[in-house]
Order: sequence, then structure tokens, then C-alpha cells
Amino acid sequence: MLDEPERDVQQAVRSYLDAEIAPRVSDWERQREFPWKLLPALYEFGYVRGLVPESHGGYQTTHLQQAVLMEEAGRCWGSLRTTVNVQAMVARLLSAAGDDAQREKYLTPLLTGQRFGWFGMTEPDAGSDVGALRTTARRAGDSWVITGSKLYITNALSCDFGIVLASVAGEEPAGITAFLIENGQSGFGVTDIPHMPVRATSSCELTFDGVVVPDSARLGGVGEGLRLAMNVVNLGRLNVSAGSVGLAQACLELSVSFARQREQFGRPIAGFQLVQQMIVEIATLTQTARLLAFDAARQLDAGSPGARTACSMAKLYCGESANRAATLALQVHGGAGLMEESPVERYFRDAREATIPEGTSQIQILQIGKALLGISAMR
Repeated sequence: MLDEPERDVQQAVRSYLDAEIAPRVSDWERQREFPWKLLPALYEFGYVRGLVPESHGGYQTTHLQQAVLMEEAGRCWGSLRTTVNVQAMVARLLSAAGDDAQREKYLTPLLTGQRFGWFGMTEPDAGSDVGALRTTARRAGDSWVITGSKLYITNALSCDFGIVLASVAGEEPAGITAFLIENGQSGFGVTDIPHMPVRATSSCELTFDGVVVPDSARLGGVGEGLRLAMNVVNLGRLNVSAGSVGLAQACLELSVSFARQREQFGRPIAGFQLVQQMIVEIATLTQTARLLAFDAARQLDAGSPGARTACSMAKLYCGESANRAATLALQVHGGAGLMEESPVERYFRDAREATIPEGTSQIQILQIGKALLGISAMR
């Protein structure tokens, strides 16, 4: 499934995460605190830097190698997987659309862990329907005035800059456009919204009330924002898919260990047929999800015209499989799995998140259906 260099990367990053991150995850989750200072060391393995060209300071690795890394992040900690996913998407956008000055100001320090970025696309009335964005950008001389709001923006409270999508009217061309926004300087509101999964991240509402940014903050051309956003959709879906595989793998490992140690009726529950049935299902879900995620990564690497559909299939199946795996793992653990001291309780919460960001399971079904049938069920 993986060649020797890919297995070497997998083992190296797993060893590092198990030694340096995993022992402190429960504390960070309880405190709702993310260890940003530890990210630069992870970037050395290829997180965030991986799919950025060498000419822009990245490693220019394959999507398959990124999937391997994201699986290990998901196996370790959902908040880590979510955070590096967003940072990778921001890096990809800056590399693809940024000019020299923007890359020097934002991309270079992002790749070294000196700066961190958020990605503002979702709105109260525009989640899956990206084309319905209501945040607007109006030209005012050499500047832009941004008005509107964004919702559920990951880590916007902790990052120092972001990319916001806004709809431009009265221009030729018009349409959705991307802008770089500085936290603390641009005068927009940020409010954290307490949430159930990935508790060491923030999920924020952003409010733009006539926020003024210079034209130099525009990322790409006017009207190119939606195309740019779609350029990173496959990456985001692949990252969530692979991270979901890692979560399912963690469920499997913990369930096997628990079943061997837990005794009932005078023997380990591992010898009970129904417990074996649950663990076998977790293992099967994990392996089939891994095959789909890795296939999507290989199709992206090959430039296959079916890569987008493959990413949607992986996102759909891997996210739903992680939910099922976490449910089964909790059942294997019984009452112990409901306690916050058990990692299974966290797996169960974090798995629920996997079916929503980067396109819900239902959106993936509709996009796969369109690819298969040639008819859109949305418009």
C-alpha cells in the first residue's frame, strides 16, 4: 500500500506524536488550549509545507505523503488534524495566488511557524452553498470596504491573519474575491463559539462592519475567489478523510487493548463473540476507508479527471466510518467509554465533526451523484 520512504515517514511522525503530543492531549483538551509553539517541529515532517513548491519555501511532496501525515495527526488528536489542515489550505492559497510581497509577508513566516492563518468562507446563510455569500467588498479608491459576517471559522481567535471571501459588485469583472486580513489591525470582531468536538481549537464568528483594507490585500484577481477556494477543496477533503482514518485506527487500537484486559464472567471480553464482531467491524471500516483515502491521494497526484469525485467519495466514506468506529469503540468500553478520562469519549466527539467541515456527507453524495449521472440535484 505504501512504499518504503512513505512507511519511514509514517513511523517517524507516529513516534514523534506518541512521545511529544499524545501524553499531553487530555490536559490541552480540558484547558481548551492548543500548543501553537509545537507546530514548527511538526512542519519539519512535511505538515503544511508539504504541498507548497520548493521555490516558495515548501517541500513539494505528494498528496499521498500528505495523506499519510494527516492519518497520523488524526490518530493522535483531532484538534491537531483540524489545525494543520487549515494551515495547509491557507499555505496552498498563498502559494497559488499570492504575489511576491504577499508571500514574503504571509507565506514565508507561516511555513516557519511564526504566523498562523484562518480561512473565512462559511457564513450564517452560506455554508454548503458557497455561491450565496453575502459578505461584500466595495471599492473605495485604492482600498476595499468589507461588510458582513463569517461563522464557524476555525482558530480565528488564535491566528494573526486570515483570508476572507467577499462578493464584489459594480466591478468588471465582479464576483467572489479573496482578501488578506490582519488580526488586531483591521478592526473586525471575533467571537469564540463553544463547541462539542476538537475542543482545543476555537470556532469563531467574525463581524466586518465597514472594515477597510488596501488593494494590496487582495489575493488574486477580482472575481477569482471562488475558483481559488475550490482549488483547495480537494486538499481539505483529502486531509479530513485521512484524518478520519487515523481516528478510526485509534479506536481500533484502544478497543483491542481494552478487550484483552477487561474481564467479565471470569475471562477477558476479547473472547466474547459480540465484542469480536464489533472490533472486526472497526478494523474493516478502518482499512476500507484507508484504501479510499489513499486512492484519492494517488488520483490527485496523477492529475486524474476523476480526482475530485474520488475526494468526495473518500470524505463521505471516511467521515461516516470514523463515526461508526467511534460508536463501536465506545460500546466495547461500556461505561468507561463515557468518562472524560477515557480517550474514547474524545474520539466519539471528534468523529462527529468529520462529517461536516469541507462539505457535509450529504453534499458529497450530491456531488458524487452529479458526477455519475450528469445531473445536478442542487441547481
